[in-house]
Amino acid sequence: MLVVIATLQGKPEKRDVIAPALAKAAAASRGDAGCLSYAFTQDLEDPDRFLSVETWEDKASLDAHFTQPHLAELFGVLGDALAGPADIKTYETAGPV
Repeated sequence: MLVVIATLQGKPEKRDVIAPALAKAAAASRGDAGCLSYAFTQDLEDPDRFLSVETWEDKASLDAHFTQPHLAELFGVLGDALAGPADIKTYETAGPV
């Protein structure tokens, strides 16, 4: 099982665009084959910072996720809305989560 944690820093003037796009992508991604969980959260102290926590059955499922139209749509929205590149880390679990 894989755990993916992504941190995104949005531009303040784009906050109202980012949050709904992330929510839409998360809902669609939960339907992707191999997705065990998928959530975006907004930082309480910095409302322009978002965190994604995802769990996937395996690498093949995660790779397939990146080919989905809803992810391409999300990347299109985030392209000019982020203050910098997303920090994405992928981990393999050593046991049950």
